[in-house]
Amino acid sequence: MGVYVYCIKKDYCHHSLIKGRMFENEWLKLDAGGLVLVKGSHHKGYAWDGCSPKFKIKDIYFGTLEGVLNFDTGKSKTYYASLVHDAFYQFSRELKAFIRRREVDREFYIILKNNGFAQAKLYYIAVRLFGWIFWYK
Repeated sequence: MGVYVYCIKKDYCHHSLIKGRMFENEWLKLDAGGLVLVKGSHHKGYAWDGCSPKFKIKDIYFGTLEGVLNFDTGKSKTYYASLVHDAFYQFSRELKAFIRRREVDREFYIILKNNGFAQAKLYYIAVRLFGWIFWYK
């Protein structure tokens, strides 16, 4: 069972650099222009664990730290990057035939940088080194 830290109840749109490919299922949509839609309005919302790995003991989470508050968004500086990254990774089995992991990891890095996360490069290096474990699951 997953360790969920966040849940969105509204759809979230992100303009990505992943263009020319399309995908849609009940939780994620990518259009040819690069628009990514994570469907938080579906069912009870879209839940994810933030920056991985994490594990839970009772009601305490341990693992990769989330970023400090971004005062512009009211969310952690890693919130949106981990949302988009986790959604792509969750459906990697269907996506890996036409989207490369490095493209998804690059989106993660771009969103972290755009949110002013000081450790963006370190987190990017971590997903490049260890992300294959989850992408090819």
